[in-house]
Amino acid sequence: MKKLITLILILAMILPAAALADLPDISGLSYDELVELKDQINIAMWNSKEWQEVTVPVGIWKVGEDIPEGRWSITITPDTNAKWASIKYCDRLNETGTDAGNMFLCDVYEHLDVAAQDNERYPQFIDITVKSGMYIVIGNAPVVFTPYAGKPDLGFH
Repeated sequence: MKKLITLILILAMILPAAALADLPDISGLSYDELVELKDQINIAMWNSKEWQEVTVPVGIWKVGEDIPEGRWSITITPDTNAKWASIKYCDRLNETGTDAGNMFLCDVYEHLDVAAQDNERYPQFIDITVKSGMYIVIGNAPVVFTPYAGKPDLGFH
């Protein structure tokens, strides 16, 4: 019985190590190399068929680094208490880097709001095409980015 328990314990220690043996050794990478690897992994995950949506918190995000370039449908996070979220899409930030740049000084500036289901003042989803190098500033509540799947059926036949 002791031999069986010993064998089970040895296998329990060897199997996880064998599974990790296929992973690349990243212990020698510099911080910059690790950041670049993380960005490559994010892009690979975004491009996979399994990826469906992601919740993006309030903040400033750079397209091509934090959010992939492309066309997105955006809704407010369903479990938030907020009635709306603000989305600004622009080509530059203000002097302090804390918000979108002045709309009159930006070459690209778009301010959109998306609402919770019980708020009729704003649309419940927006579609936007974003390009690398631009910024997305999300305010008031987190939002959900979903790959654009086409216009919704309006019911006209």
